[in-house]
Amino acid sequence: MLNPVLQKILDAETSRQQNTLDLIASENFTSAAVREAVGSVFMHKYSEGYPGARYYEGNENIDELENLCIEMVTKVFNLPSNWSANVQPLAGSNANLAVYNAILNPGDKILSMYLPDGGHLSHGWSYTPTKDRSDKDIQDLASDKPYYGGSTKISIVSKIFNVVQYKVAKDTSILDYSAIEQLAMQEKPKLIITGGTAYPREIDYKKMREIADKVGAYYLADIAHEAGLIAVGVLNSPIGIADVVTFTTHKTLRGPKGAVIAAKEEIIKLINKSIMPGLQGGPHNGTIAGITQALFEADTPEFKEYAAQVVENAKTLAGKLSELGYSLVSGGTDKHLILIDLTAKNLGGKFASYALNSAGIVTNKSTIPYESQSPVNPSGIRLGTPLITTRGLKEAEMIKLANLIDSVIKEAATLPLDDFEFFKQQIDSSQAIKEVKEKVQQLCSQFPFKV
Repeated sequence: MLNPVLQKILDAETSRQQNTLDLIASENFTSAAVREAVGSVFMHKYSEGYPGARYYEGNENIDELENLCIEMVTKVFNLPSNWSANVQPLAGSNANLAVYNAILNPGDKILSMYLPDGGHLSHGWSYTPTKDRSDKDIQDLASDKPYYGGSTKISIVSKIFNVVQYKVAKDTSILDYSAIEQLAMQEKPKLIITGGTAYPREIDYKKMREIADKVGAYYLADIAHEAGLIAVGVLNSPIGIADVVTFTTHKTLRGPKGAVIAAKEEIIKLINKSIMPGLQGGPHNGTIAGITQALFEADTPEFKEYAAQVVENAKTLAGKLSELGYSLVSGGTDKHLILIDLTAKNLGGKFASYALNSAGIVTNKSTIPYESQSPVNPSGIRLGTPLITTRGLKEAEMIKLANLIDSVIKEAATLPLDDFEFFKQQIDSSQAIKEVKEKVQQLCSQFPFKV
């Protein structure tokens, strides 16, 4: 029996999840079977090493589990015969760091996507504080010039490696492969990375492979967000194209929080040593069990229908928001996420996301390409459809949801924005927000989670 204090917190979170519509693009809701596997007796076992080569005895069942998980990755993602996988990374950032540790040396150059344009911290990030920026710094940030980092190294990746970042095209907010190629030819990186957290369009993996080949670079495709959609063919796959593919398992794949690295056999051998003993000790076997169950579920016709619906819901939601007058970064979406530029609404992402959350619509603030505001209160919000699609919402509900979002944004934009604490008080007491919350809860009751 859980401690009563802990049980109270758990019950409150269960209620929150049941009674809100979660539009955070990196979140999902697992099956009871996945949760059972994660919380199983597998969590009790220490298993440093790999199948057949452990540092502890008593791992015969763990060996079978890990081999089964690798087999399911191979099947679900259709790995080529000369590829394999490592299922031990604790998270996506760990997986990426393991790749760097395996194939790079300190000081080597990485070419990755600019963070404010939708890239990821684990691909390297440093910046110069606003107060220290020169006029040239400000001009460069507002231009389509590549980003060479700033004086403050934020991520360990930027502390170890030389990170250069490419931006999206200023007029379209879409990747310009010609510009990326030109930059790669100029910088000669040892590793090129694609992928991120807030890029709504598909990536041309074949073109990026060509660019990497021209400069003799490794190519890492980080598909943390799209893994479930790629697994069933709803989106194009970089498997067999990139040298290495990393992905998390808790987003569109609908598994527990964990990660997988897939790569050519010769690179996987290096990555295995990089993970253990390079970066980690014993893997989280309960998580590996949950990943295995999620992969079994992904290997079904029902999951393919789900993945297709995720994209249809995103496109429908994007279309209706656009019709309502919202500016969508890149003009729309090809996958599960939408990025809204709120500049014309005169409402920062911090304020908008709080107002939406108060109404029971959970989102996150987000920078947009060529961001002019602080990351604390950036110009955008990010929406995603994986979790609400798991609940069973479809196109008709996306139209309703877009209208509810619009009602909240319109109400928030009427309030004073110079004092965030006062803004929160006004939002929490707003009758218009309460009315939206009631409608959200009606939708939630129509589409409950199967806990």
